[in-house]
Amino acid sequence: MKRFLLLLILFAFISAMAFSYDFGLLTDQRFEADNESSVYYPILVPWFSWDGGEGISVYLSGIFTVMYWNSPVFIPEFSRFALRYRLEDDSFFEVGRVSFSDSLGMTAFGFFDGIKAETSIPAGSLKTAFLFTGLLYKETAQIMMTENDAFNFVDNNYFASNRFFANIRYDMPLLDYYTLSLETLFQFDLNGSDDYLYSQYGMAMMEFFPENKAGVAVGALLEVMERKDEVNAAFGALARLRMTIPGSFDSGIRVTCKFTSGNFTPINSPAMGLIFSETISGLALISADYTTRIKSDLLTNALVQYFFRTSNDPLLDGRVYGCEIQASIAWQPFDDLRASFGGGLFLPGMGNVYSDTQAIWKIKASLTMSF
Repeated sequence: MKRFLLLLILFAFISAMAFSYDFGLLTDQRFEADNESSVYYPILVPWFSWDGGEGISVYLSGIFTVMYWNSPVFIPEFSRFALRYRLEDDSFFEVGRVSFSDSLGMTAFGFFDGIKAETSIPAGSLKTAFLFTGLLYKETAQIMMTENDAFNFVDNNYFASNRFFANIRYDMPLLDYYTLSLETLFQFDLNGSDDYLYSQYGMAMMEFFPENKAGVAVGALLEVMERKDEVNAAFGALARLRMTIPGSFDSGIRVTCKFTSGNFTPINSPAMGLIFSETISGLALISADYTTRIKSDLLTNALVQYFFRTSNDPLLDGRVYGCEIQASIAWQPFDDLRASFGGGLFLPGMGNVYSDTQAIWKIKASLTMSF
């Protein structure tokens, strides 16, 4: 063990002389409260980066969280490891725990373990990824594609469901202001359970962005699922408008509409609201997001979302879940110091699914420092 530590110290010393590396520590103090409870959790994020020259770089970070909710709970997490090699023609590949999002942001997004690559071709760019979910922390990954996944999630397990997916995406510029994205994604269930689910996704999106002052995106997806002897299909759609608002402040607004059929099953399923806990499956939403930078170090945001159910449920009478309103302010006087405060209010009374339920509120505060 002593020899191993000595080798690490020697390697770090030699690297400092020959290459460029950096390291640091980020601390985040967070507090949340809602109608029923409050929780405080300090977070430590140590990180390390290394530039080996000739297009080779490494980034490594971890997350150590202590949640004070009734009793303290310590949660260690290996957040990111990425070994990247970039070629001169802007092509690159990345290995480790890498970030990923599909073109519509509706099927899979976050950090996953595996490899991804991108290369330029004469008519656009080609991206591919081969990723695994089974080594991720389940609360972060939010993998709940089947009932077996849901049981695993509530069980006393640390790791997420074992799933592998492969992706290929083609982005092609059209004329001066258009971009067409075509994408396929194949998901494989590696849990060895009778409750298995394999899924394939096909996606297409067109973006129009004249002079960076406005942008319009429309997209659609088709999912085919294989479960035991059954084969089912689901679909979804996205429309988004963003535009810069003229004036003395740096302001912008984004309006988004999303829709999925009731049996749509994404790979990971985070909640669609700050308070509203339903996932994208079987959901339609309309949102308006307004952001303005009052000063160079002061940013405000306001968001309104309306949620609708797209599938039939005999236990529920209506299809409108209600409205969620959010607002936040962030102050960053220095690069290594940031404070934010925000909150939200969910109003089931503005719908007809849970119209008798009282309004639910939630507030969040955070202080982040980097060393």
